[in-house]
Amino acid sequence: MKKIFPDLPNWSFNLDEVSANVYEAIGTDKYGHKVSYTGTDLEAILSQCKCAAKKIDKSLKGDSNDGSPQCG
Repeated sequence: MKKIFPDLPNWSFNLDEVSANVYEAIGTDKYGHKVSYTGTDLEAILSQCKCAAKKIDKSLKGDSNDGSPQCG
């Protein structure tokens, strides 16, 4: 299943069940950067992927802080 989120317009996320109750989320941006997580809690791994994508976007903008958006 493919998902797109308004707060990450340059990213798309593919969600798959790779084994019984084991999910993989892979996010790809328009430049080819990728983030991925695998686990049993689909919402948690999707949240981790989105957070990692936000960190990449922030670093690409040249943000001078530690590059860690508040994710949680």
